Amino acid sequence: WKIVTTQFYIQEFSEYIAPLQDAVDLEIATEEERSLLEAWNKYRVLLNRVDTSTAPDIEWPANPVRE
Repeated sequence: WKIVTTQFYIQEFSEYIAPLQDAVDLEIATEEERSLLEAWNKYRVLLNRVDTSTAPDIEWPANPVRE
């Protein structure tokens, strides 16, 4: 269950991380882009810490785009 659900969320946010990371790597990122990348990276870490054994009452971390 955790693998399937985690993969869903990883796919959802990977489209946001890649271009932000590219901008940082190329040293052309704005402060907003740097902040968003940090938020997405934090989301990824928190997502991997989710305890799915509490299903269906799982507390998912807040999605940075929806905050």
